[in-house]
Amino acid sequence: MWRGKRVYLIGAGKSGLAASNWLLSQGAELCLNDRKPFEAFAEDSQKELTALESRGLTLELGAEPNVEGWGAAYVIASPGVPLTLPALRQAAEQGIPVTNEIELGWQIRRPQVIGVTGSNGKTTVTSLIGQIMDDAGLAFFMGGNIGTPFIQAAPAMKETDWALLELSSFQLAGILSTAPKIAMILNLSPDHLDWHQSFDHYVESKWRIAAFQGPEDRLILNYDDLLLREEGNRRLREGKAYLPGGMRVQGPALWWFSRKEEPEGGVYIDREGWVAYPSRSAEGGGMIRIRPVREFALPGKHNLENLLAALSAGLALGIAPGTLRRSAASFRAIEHRIEELGEYEGVLYVNDSKATNPDSAIKAMDAYDRPILLIAGGDGKGVPFDGVAETFVKKGRFAALLGKDRNRIKEALQTCGFSHFQMVGSIEEAVEACHAQAKPGDLVLLSPACSSLDMFGSYEERGRAFKEAVRSLTPSAYRDGEGGHNGEKE
Repeated sequence: MWRGKRVYLIGAGKSGLAASNWLLSQGAELCLNDRKPFEAFAEDSQKELTALESRGLTLELGAEPNVEGWGAAYVIASPGVPLTLPALRQAAEQGIPVTNEIELGWQIRRPQVIGVTGSNGKTTVTSLIGQIMDDAGLAFFMGGNIGTPFIQAAPAMKETDWALLELSSFQLAGILSTAPKIAMILNLSPDHLDWHQSFDHYVESKWRIAAFQGPEDRLILNYDDLLLREEGNRRLREGKAYLPGGMRVQGPALWWFSRKEEPEGGVYIDREGWVAYPSRSAEGGGMIRIRPVREFALPGKHNLENLLAALSAGLALGIAPGTLRRSAASFRAIEHRIEELGEYEGVLYVNDSKATNPDSAIKAMDAYDRPILLIAGGDGKGVPFDGVAETFVKKGRFAALLGKDRNRIKEALQTCGFSHFQMVGSIEEAVEACHAQAKPGDLVLLSPACSSLDMFGSYEERGRAFKEAVRSLTPSAYRDGEGGHNGEKE
């Protein structure tokens, strides 16, 4: 299929390099474009680019994309490259397929995909599902928007293999046929509006996770998210989805999860505080209970939602309730997402660098009852900070603001009548400022509500800088978080 085909790739990051390697092995004629000049790449990337060039790849670095000039028959854009880019719009208008490495991996082997998306919680839920699958003895690949690009694993997979993929709105916007066996949308709130141009386009991109599903597939939605509930019910009414046990239609079986209510066909919290779900196999055709909520270690209401989502995926996989009970009891926070580092002089330090949008930061603040000293700021991606300010002023004592959009956060705080903040130039300075203001019983929370890319290479790098700054207070100031992963494109 690919031998002799002229393929134009935009973006020489992890996924672009992985796609280039595979396509070259298939005999494709490739041009790899990136706006960054060669010398701006890390040494390892420079070596890989040079090796690819020696195999026949055409490099087009430090330049705007020129799809038409190269005569491409197929275009693959890396996550983060806007599909509104003039070169991509022009290619689409000319009938040239424009997609990404997720779609490429799917077209190679079409394994059984579990796709997880949402504005917040994607990495946590994907990791929790991975733990459930591990506990159940299921072999799987985990990657996509975290860790290893899908294209690196897809060529060696079989159609019966499982691929657990975290999927961003960037990746979903470019898929052309990918059909997850199990698709999940966790929640919807404004994010990446600098890329999508509008919230409607962002939401539309998220829904593409279910665009190619059929009646043998599963779609899992958060019943407590009104946008998801409204659209899910519309699909049920129009025969584009069906509830478990109902007549199969063209679309997938729709399963709900809910922290607040008891929806038909889903996982919920019963009146006695147990995680439960309806089952025909239960005595009297009732419900099966998994565990009481009080036994879960993850802090915050949002993490309870994440747990319900992950257990829903486990049920869709056919995993036994006993295994789900054991997995649920052992769930722990992942690195950089409400990661409690420990207490120093009675002050709790929490690394929530993964909070790259306002809604995620709001959930982190809501997870604690302590007075908050907040470290926030970075690249806001065009999203307003009104909600962050309104939540913070209810129990916030001090804010250290940094990064590209620190003034926008300051203005939102001032609008709410809050003025106890300090503008800082680094994470280290922010930690020092919060330490000087903190009292026993307080919480110093790094929850930036912004992307890190104006100051750091990733949110992981930002989180590590915070942890090192806290460590500098005293070696016993915190304990290292367990686990971790390779990182999400913001």
